[in-house]
Amino acid sequence: MESNDMSSTVRVTKETMNKTIMAGILLLLLSIGNAAYAQGEGDKYVQESLKMLLAINRIECDLRIESISDGKEYSARGHYAEQALPSAPPNSFLRSVYRLEINFLMDPLMTSGSEPNRMTLVCYASQNGAEHRIEKYTSIEGMKSLSTIDLKRLKDRLEETNRNIFFNRNSEVRNLGGLAGTMRQISRFYEFALPTQETLHDEGAAVQVWKLSGALRDVPRKELLTRFGGWGKNGQYPQGFPSDIEIWLGRHNDFPYKVRYLRQASEKSDQKELVFQESFYKVLVNGPPIPDSRFDSLRIRDEGVQERDDTDGFIKALGL
Repeated sequence: MESNDMSSTVRVTKETMNKTIMAGILLLLLSIGNAAYAQGEGDKYVQESLKMLLAINRIECDLRIESISDGKEYSARGHYAEQALPSAPPNSFLRSVYRLEINFLMDPLMTSGSEPNRMTLVCYASQNGAEHRIEKYTSIEGMKSLSTIDLKRLKDRLEETNRNIFFNRNSEVRNLGGLAGTMRQISRFYEFALPTQETLHDEGAAVQVWKLSGALRDVPRKELLTRFGGWGKNGQYPQGFPSDIEIWLGRHNDFPYKVRYLRQASEKSDQKELVFQESFYKVLVNGPPIPDSRFDSLRIRDEGVQERDDTDGFIKALGL
């Protein structure tokens, strides 16, 4: 392959992955209402999970991610670690630092013998409190990049506009505030029916869970539709539109072991497809202290790494 063709291929791969795998995460990561849901009756279960996550000092776990983009499936496995900052307000998305490391397991453009594509996402905070940012390092088909989002600038913009945010038009989810931040956004945007009892079998473990099915609330549904470009020609929801959510919460600890975002074909259709899914396993809550070095800045001196500040672009993509 010619060098410029390779650069084009890598650029397409990076753009696709950036659209389908977030974040911050870490999503991580949601339902349109219809008569099948007794909406709102299960909201208290999500609130209990949020309360539990806000009280946690440390979380470590492995995770698995699946997503669909342009009809193609992508999957990844990795490790997540999060630690609360002692002086941070619990309800702020500046409340913690975290690190997500994942390998992309499937990529249509990978050839046999290729190195796995990797991403490391760190939410870094300086000891003096002057800096608090998300840094994302990617190595895709040999091309390396480092991008940053200044969370303090984002916080200032949110306070100016007095708006809540969740998905942008590319269906990307940023893990603002760690797992508690993700659950807070879910509780703001979605309402839930009463759960059913299930047993979740994952990675050799059996976990007793509540399964909740949810629906976008009316106001965020209308806002997200605008952000995603509105209805399709035949009344379909836009591609990647997170119209439905399913959450599996541990019955013994309220931990969100699995979150699945779905797209409902249209307002009157029962047909749904996967947008994004995260599963957490080998979960350790409030275990031994995590070394501060795990959350060090990713900034490195490497001439082969392209660095950029994505803060303004991210704020624009969120419509702020």
